[in-house]
Amino acid sequence: MAPKPTYTPDQIHQYYDRIQLPAEHRHESGSASTAIAQGPEGLEYLSALQRYTLANIPFENLALQYARNKVVDIDPQILFDKVVSKKSGRGGYCMEMNCLFSVVLRTLGFQLYSTSGRVSSAASPDADNADDVHFLGFAHHINIVTIQNVRYHVDVAFGGGGPTKPLPLESGRVHLNTPPSQEVRLRFDTISENESDNKLWIYEVRSRPERPWLTQYCFPDNLEFHPADFESMNFFTATSPTSFFTWMVFVVKRILSEDGDEIVGESVMMGSKMYRRVLGKKEIEVEFKTEKERVDALEKEFGIVLGEQERRGIMGMASSIG
Repeated sequence: MAPKPTYTPDQIHQYYDRIQLPAEHRHESGSASTAIAQGPEGLEYLSALQRYTLANIPFENLALQYARNKVVDIDPQILFDKVVSKKSGRGGYCMEMNCLFSVVLRTLGFQLYSTSGRVSSAASPDADNADDVHFLGFAHHINIVTIQNVRYHVDVAFGGGGPTKPLPLESGRVHLNTPPSQEVRLRFDTISENESDNKLWIYEVRSRPERPWLTQYCFPDNLEFHPADFESMNFFTATSPTSFFTWMVFVVKRILSEDGDEIVGESVMMGSKMYRRVLGKKEIEVEFKTEKERVDALEKEFGIVLGEQERRGIMGMASSIG
């Protein structure tokens, strides 16, 4: 069996720089990082890596919008080049970012496997009926990390409703996700689509305690997915007209607190609109009238710099402005 992919020590240093990870959380890959990753400080280490990744690498689908050849390649080395080496501020969607993150974690000595989720219809940007919830096919990448015999659900690429910290696989436990009031939980339960009584983990979010829970996705217990599985999912996500990634510009970048201890907000671009929300309050809300306005906002708000050929790539598409 071929070994799982890893990155070099130099690449790990580059990744630390890319996510602006503070010095106290930087551990040399190898025996030093493995001792931390598998010990009592492993959860703190993992939490910092997730938090700073979310705050510095955007969740985005621009390869399917601003590109001449609209191809998404999830080879770990190609992903590293795109997200880290090129220094253009780029990120990716779930199959890209959670793949990249899994290789980083494996290199640092974390014990993990990748699984897949069925995204809920309520999580789609164009959802118009949150009451009529159904699950779509497997099309989301999730990592399950084990630290001292406790399994954690880890996801760095699900947009504004995604988790901001590792979540232990405990059914019904409520976690503050983004202050002041956004909460998330995992439930181990059946879903109506299944004819069997097999249970799955269901990830849910609500904006505040008095609001109803909104189902985001579900994923199986103890089922590992392999690179070939994600290649198939990636092809569907990147090419199907039923995938909103193919017809809408979508970018999300989380915002860290000043002390770096928690995620406190997010900047979101959907189509021709953008907003920034911090501590539950919108600070910016704009609608773009031209492509130049949107491209300028990508650089100013998200740190994404598009080249001239990339800017031209959206011309003639339904997602272009003007």
